[in-house]
Amino acid sequence: MELKRELGLKEVVATVVTSVIGGGLFISTIQIQSKVNVGSAIILSYIIAAIPAFLMALCYAVLSSALPSSGGEYVFVSRIIDPFIGFISTWARWFAMIATIAAMAVGDIILINNFFDVLGMHAAVDFITANIQIIAIVLVILFFLINYLGVKVYGRVQIAMFVLLMLGISLLIIFGIRNVSLSNLEYSFNFNMENIAMASSLIFFSYIGFAAIANAGDEVKEPEKTLPRGITISMFAIALAYIFVALVAYGSMSPSFYDSYDFSSGSVPDLMANFLPASIAVYVAFAGSIAIISDINPMMLATSRLAFAWARDKIVPERVAELNKFGVPKWSLAINAIVAIIIIIFAKVFMNVVMMINMAVLLIYMAISTATLILPYKHPEIFSKAKFKFSGIWVVALSGLLLSALFFGYILQLDGAMPGFLFLLAWIGVGGVVYVATMESHRLPWRIYKEQKKEKELLDKAMIEKLLKRARR
Repeated sequence: MELKRELGLKEVVATVVTSVIGGGLFISTIQIQSKVNVGSAIILSYIIAAIPAFLMALCYAVLSSALPSSGGEYVFVSRIIDPFIGFISTWARWFAMIATIAAMAVGDIILINNFFDVLGMHAAVDFITANIQIIAIVLVILFFLINYLGVKVYGRVQIAMFVLLMLGISLLIIFGIRNVSLSNLEYSFNFNMENIAMASSLIFFSYIGFAAIANAGDEVKEPEKTLPRGITISMFAIALAYIFVALVAYGSMSPSFYDSYDFSSGSVPDLMANFLPASIAVYVAFAGSIAIISDINPMMLATSRLAFAWARDKIVPERVAELNKFGVPKWSLAINAIVAIIIIIFAKVFMNVVMMINMAVLLIYMAISTATLILPYKHPEIFSKAKFKFSGIWVVALSGLLLSALFFGYILQLDGAMPGFLFLLAWIGVGGVVYVATMESHRLPWRIYKEQKKEKELLDKAMIEKLLKRARR
């Protein structure tokens, strides 16, 4: 039994958009001011942060076109750079994504509370606050079941949440734009390049998440075309959503309102409830809660496919790749859900190493950009298969690599970063032991070399045939 190709362009776009838009848009847009005072210049920060995000998205688009596969990130790095690096980088990525599932289920409960606050249901807010862990575990189990029922069910649910989310963002912009005043934007605009750059580095993490769909390449229809198209379309839509929401939010605040608002605990739904019609404000708050919940579904999909790819390569037990009757790797999905629940239960302990999540993301970004950089030269036989490619790809890949390394270095200097870094190193060490311990069964370096040698021979043969045809003419 094989994975089923049941995800089209609309499911890919829905997955990417809902994976990215969440706490970054609805919370960070406001709470960033408590960390870096940039005022309405946050709009510039969103534009600047979009540049490295687009560079990485282009790298993923090229690789997804050349090597569409389940566990795409692992396959890209292991086949292009080295199997050990591919496993280690995605081993860290796997844990970080599961931790993200737990963090989304627990940490951003503020948006769900905003919804009930707008409705005046304060008792519901108190109940949610008192039972955060139980609610988070229920959400993990719910999305585990949705994923368990197959990618067709997953796609339908994700499209529904995408529509609800984009409707809320659209209503916010349409009804909020009338409140925008140039004088409001000018009042809070703080053109301090150092602050804007710092805000951009923090805002950059609001764009991560687009890579989740790359790990479901075996379940996408015509993945070599659909994945790059879906990723690029989605990133443009996401950037526009961020910029316009920030424009509406800061353009609506009068000087007196701006000076008195508590940015440290605010959110877009909470802020815009002061300016939007009541019914629209309620729906925007509802869309905010959907934004957080909709992130969990794609992360469940992506993490289970990474483990599936490892099992297929025999690094972890092959049973992890066993499919259920819906064509879903049931054991890898179950393991991911269990680990997410454990992290939720011990959330206070894991909060000390939460920066490990961003570090692991940047680690895989560096690996992916490196793979994109060397692909045309080291593996022309793979690059020739890519339906999506462009001249100057090395500039994009090199820029993505340098910016990812720069962000990694920046995070290491932040307060509280060291525990996360040490945990990342320890987790990578565990992954190294797993890889070496199963070396006899997977023998990946030898197997991949043999596969690539065969592909290169076929490519050389095709080139010779072309040259002979030309010579005969």
